[in-house]
Amino acid sequence: MKTGFVILAAGAGRRMGGVAKCLLELEGQSLLQRLLSHLQPLRGKARHDLVLVLGHHAEDIQAHVSQLPSAIAPLCVINPRPDDDTASSLRAGLRALSKDVQQVVVLLADQPLIDGPDVQTALDAFKARGQGIRVQVPMVHGQPGHPVIFDAQVHAALIGTPLQPSLRQWRAAHPEAVRLWTTDNPHYTRDLDTPADLDALVRETRWSWRWPG
Repeated sequence: MKTGFVILAAGAGRRMGGVAKCLLELEGQSLLQRLLSHLQPLRGKARHDLVLVLGHHAEDIQAHVSQLPSAIAPLCVINPRPDDDTASSLRAGLRALSKDVQQVVVLLADQPLIDGPDVQTALDAFKARGQGIRVQVPMVHGQPGHPVIFDAQVHAALIGTPLQPSLRQWRAAHPEAVRLWTTDNPHYTRDLDTPADLDALVRETRWSWRWPG
């Protein structure tokens, strides 16, 4: 089954001091490079199978992407209105994906612990979903996380209908088609929003870190 990946990286990072969070280096690699490397074995060969949505800090992030190995480089698209909501960024990413993808995996660029096996486990759970389920959201101790996965029908509804609902609106309108997948894996809900989040991560992992430049 052909899978498309959308990584959301359009935010301003205001709570982190207005920086491009995905450029934070952990153990010598940026968050973005770490995530792209983990996804490489799971993706197709076409660049349109992996889309990185940018907004704020787009120039800096694109410069970083241009230095990455071509095997992991994503297709970059820019949301011209990144402050609207995440729905506009997701829609920009979905429009850029290959038209023949059968399922879509949505990730955040500031998830420091997500790795390939985590994503594969989520994909396996989606594959084993019950009849009629079209969207899967990981739930860790009652908290929703990422990756969110949905099928081609939802993909088409989000970009191809006149109203173009957000994913949140689609889920609210079709609760019977949404699976809240319960898991104990904290990687799905761990992200870096504030300096305190980064401090906690470094204490737990003892990873070295630095901001570029």
